Amino acid sequence: MKNGHVGRKDMVDDPFTGRRVVAFDLETTGLDVRKDRVVQYALIGSDVDGSTITVESLVNPQQQIPRESSAVHGITDSDVRSAGTFTEHADQLSEILDGAIVIGHNIERYDWRLLTAEYTRIGRLPPKPTVMIDTLRLAKRLRIPGRHDLGTLCRGADITLNNAHNAAADAGATLMLLWRWMSRHPREFRRSPEELQTWISAGSTSQNSLGPSLDDLEPMPGSGGRLRIDGDRVILAFGKHKARDLLVVASEEPGYIRWLCSPAGPLNQDAIDAVMNLL
Repeated sequence: MKNGHVGRKDMVDDPFTGRRVVAFDLETTGLDVRKDRVVQYALIGSDVDGSTITVESLVNPQQQIPRESSAVHGITDSDVRSAGTFTEHADQLSEILDGAIVIGHNIERYDWRLLTAEYTRIGRLPPKPTVMIDTLRLAKRLRIPGRHDLGTLCRGADITLNNAHNAAADAGATLMLLWRWMSRHPREFRRSPEELQTWISAGSTSQNSLGPSLDDLEPMPGSGGRLRIDGDRVILAFGKHKARDLLVVASEEPGYIRWLCSPAGPLNQDAIDAVMNLL
């Protein structure tokens, strides 16, 4: 470990060995996950053989970048004029993200939903990671004190975040943040990546000191306990997607949500209306 940076080689028991692990970040035209567009993406991590993955690119959003967005990430219309459209980048993104362990900060609520909208817009299915780890959710599970924005968390972990709101800088910092927490909280990472994702989403099936279990979460009215409310999230409490965020499942398998909200599904109309409003 040097200059506040930590890598996978610094970990004693790395649960990600032999897996493709990629930190992912987007810069966009705005915050509306349905309407705004990608202007930059970055993928930083390592492949199954340990080789480095470093991919960063500008994307032409085919619409004007608002001045207030450019003020955040520094990317202007002239920067992306000659960049490829999202259609030209989709194959590369899918090739890396499909089957990977994907790490991001607020990725569940923002980056992945916006990415899914981009794929839908060009008539394609989005990539399907095997595991998604959101470091914003992880910070809450680990009860990290203070604010949970990426910059504050990095400062608390002695990680230097230069050039914030550049996709590559944010993705790299997110990955280092995860490795730092793994070294500081080794007990919590004695799980497979799949178990870690479940624990971050809703805890184990029994009460633990770091947060409520699935059974402790409030049932959504009209769901018969099949959907649980966790702050601003809705968690599935049954079936093959048990303990997963409903919005994440909706982005990965929209057909499952269509069934859930259909007459053949298990929800009554109040719960169906609540789910549709959330989507």
